[in-house]
Amino acid sequence: MTRRPSATAVDTTTISVPTDPRRDCESVSDALAAAAGGDHAYGPAQSAHLASCLRCRVEESRYRRLMAAMRSLRETPVLKDSRLEAQILLHLDRHDHRGARDVRPRLAAKVAAGAAAAAGLMAFTARHRRAARLAS
Repeated sequence: MTRRPSATAVDTTTISVPTDPRRDCESVSDALAAAAGGDHAYGPAQSAHLASCLRCRVEESRYRRLMAAMRSLRETPVLKDSRLEAQILLHLDRHDHRGARDVRPRLAAKVAAGAAAAAGLMAFTARHRRAARLAS
């Protein structure tokens, strides 16, 4: 009597388990910024993923454009205005003092309202205690 293979037997050597593309994208996303900055090169798995994933290629091109724009900003000369520092300090002084004056009255009003609420609560509870003592 010969034995037939069962219908439920599965050959696991030929089945490839599909990986989650989002997980691959997440693993490649960290390497994209480093590679765009020139600090890191892609590994073989990351290169294979980039060859097949349009979303990651778009993100890679965005990083490259960003790095090109940052390099162009580094090379662009900046004109120095001698009055700029004085204007900034003057502006900060104006707004700093105005904010300090606005906070004090608000804080005083909040403290007064809190004290009035506490006094009212104490008077209310004392009145009800006295009424309860008289009723018993």
